[in-house]
This record gives sequence, C-alpha cells and structure tokens, in this order.
Amino acid sequence: MPEYKYEAVSQNGKKQKGRINAGTQLEALQLLNSQGYVVTSINVISKERKSSTTALFPIGKNELSIFARQLSTMVSSGVRIREALQVLSNQQVFSGRFRRILSNVVVSIEGGLSFSEALEKTGVFDKLFINLVRAGEAGGVLDESLERVSDFYEGMVDLQNQVKSAMSYPLFMMAFAIGIVGVISFFILPNLISAFGGNFEPGGMMGILLSLNEILKNHWLLILIGAVGLFVGLRVFIKTKYGRLFKEKLGSLIPPIRRLRDMTALERFTRTLAVLVSSGVDLPTGLELAGEVSESPKVYKATINAVDAIKGGEAIHTALEKQKVFPSIVISMIATGEETGRLDDVMFKVSDFYHAQVTTALKKLVSLVEPIMIMFIGGFIGFLAYTMYDAIFAMEQSIG
Repeated sequence: MPEYKYEAVSQNGKKQKGRINAGTQLEALQLLNSQGYVVTSINVISKERKSSTTALFPIGKNELSIFARQLSTMVSSGVRIREALQVLSNQQVFSGRFRRILSNVVVSIEGGLSFSEALEKTGVFDKLFINLVRAGEAGGVLDESLERVSDFYEGMVDLQNQVKSAMSYPLFMMAFAIGIVGVISFFILPNLISAFGGNFEPGGMMGILLSLNEILKNHWLLILIGAVGLFVGLRVFIKTKYGRLFKEKLGSLIPPIRRLRDMTALERFTRTLAVLVSSGVDLPTGLELAGEVSESPKVYKATINAVDAIKGGEAIHTALEKQKVFPSIVISMIATGEETGRLDDVMFKVSDFYHAQVTTALKKLVSLVEPIMIMFIGGFIGFLAYTMYDAIFAMEQSIG
C-alpha cells in the first residue's frame, strides 16, 4: 500500500505534518478530510510500505508498561483498538513524544494497517511487543496478549527498580567522597596555603589536589562540556550491540556481578519465552526474541544456534543443552515442558525461581558493597587528613 507524506491544518488551526497509508492519493485526501484536516500538500513517498528500523532512542520500559496495562484494560472492556489508542494519545501520563507516536499509530490504522503493522511502522516498539500483538490479532485474543505484555513489562520494570534501589546507597557514598575531595581542593587547601604566606609548594597528594584545583578553575567550561559529552556518548554506546558486549566483558571480571548478570539474563530469557509461547508465537521466533531480550550476547548466540538445530528436527532441550550455556535446571524443565505439552507453564515457574535468585543475589551484593564503600571512603579521608597534616608540618618547618 502506498505511503503519502502530507501537510494539513487541523480544526483548531494548527499546522500538522505526517504520513498516511492509502490505496490512492484520493483515498488519502478523503481519509484526512474525514478527520477534520484541511490538506495543503500531499505527496507519495513509496509504492510499498517501508520496513521499519529500530529507533536510536526506543520507548522506555516504564512508559511501555503503563501503556500496555491501560490498553489491555480498555480492550478487555470492549473498547475498539482505534478508540482506545485515541484516548491514550491524550493522556498526560505519557510524554509528548509518545503521544505523537500513538497519534501516528491511529492514522496508520485508519489508513488500512493492522495494529501490529502500525506499531512496526513507528520503529520505536520492540520486536517482543509487536510479535505478541500480532499473535493476539491472529488468534482473536488481543486482550489476553496485551495483558501478558503488561505483566511482562511490569515485571521487568520492577526488577530494574530493585537494581536501581540497591545501587542508590553505593552511588550516594561515591558522590559523597567526590564532594569531600572537591571541598578540600577548592576551599580548604587554598586557604591553608595562603595562611602560610603562599610561598610553600607542597608535593605528593597535596600537590596533585592543588594542580587539579588550578586546572578546574582555568578550564571548567571545557571540562563540563567534555563530561556531559562523555556521559551522553557512553549512554548511547551502552545501548548498541558493541556496548552490550563491553558490559558483558566488564561484568564478567567481577565474580558476584557475573553471577548476578547470568541469573538476570536467564530470568529474562525464561519469562520472555513463557509469555511468547503462551501467546501463540511460534517456537523459533520465541526463542530468538527471548535470547535478544535477555541482553546477554552468549545467551542470544546460543539461542540462534539452537533455533537452527530445532529447525533441523532436534528436540528443544537437546538443542539448548548442546550450547553449554543454560544450567541443567533450565534444560530439565524444558524437557518436562516438552513431554507434558505445557512449556509455557514450566517456563513461568523457572522464571519465578530465577527472579527469587536475582533478588537474593542482589541483596547479598549490596550487603557486600556497602562496607567496602565505607572502608574505602574512610581510608581515603584518613589518607587526605594525613597528607594535610604532613603538609602543615612541612610548612611549619620551612617557616622555622
């Protein structure tokens, strides 16, 4: 179906630009006019709908969780998908960007696309969400699929919030230590040097802090721009495929973090597979998406290899066992699910098990990090105090 780019004026006099799918240009004009728009310009973009690409900044899990829950409630109550999306596109709980995306989805549906096709066209919804919606449309159980989607994303958000909450105290302690160094460098040391006439040039840690003070005073703007640029660059890099590989390698260097990341990846993999299978998504697609959602390169690679073996006729548990990535409990439970024909129920139980394991491991890690951070900060402050005392003693000797 051709895609058209249009410029129009809405009923309240605002100019609006967008895209719409229609069989002909006349159909596109009629569709826009029926929505109350006065079209000023319309041009065909392509004869075939373009395949969507993943956006640089996809929708956040928290916003997607709220959207899925509200949409699930409305659809299960009998509201048509178009009207439900129209209502949600005006909800202030969502960001302006997300509300505009929902408005474009409504326009795409009115242009003849299915809900899943309209979501895919935006390029901001992940493959898991789109495939679950597509499976729900095909089976006539869209409300159930949306409910599973909302449960899934709420679970992911809950786990992320637990991690953030657990890391808040160590991060606060680190910021506190940096603040102490800043106060000593910018306020205490300069006053201390000036009290002794300003002719003394200390060395060691005192000299390093004074040099740092001068650099920050003279080049604070460049340092601020560089710090912001580095922060944004790292945020973008971490979301790429190579950034995930970097995180995987960095996390594997510390045994407690490595175990926590492995369990988190398995929890995401098993829960995603359970949701997809219970929604009617075919097994090869379900395994591939589950491996991608796990955010673990080794799990994703293992699932891709397993999918090839399964397509060749191997059993699911046998294909996964050969990858030497999944623990024996996962393999055994998958084998049980295959034999009983209840793979989704079994995977839900495994994901609940790993969720409990992740929570326990996270608490242990935080309980280990807190005393280490306190010892580090205490030792660092003690070292600074000794350095300052040593410098004062040296200045007194030079004056004497």
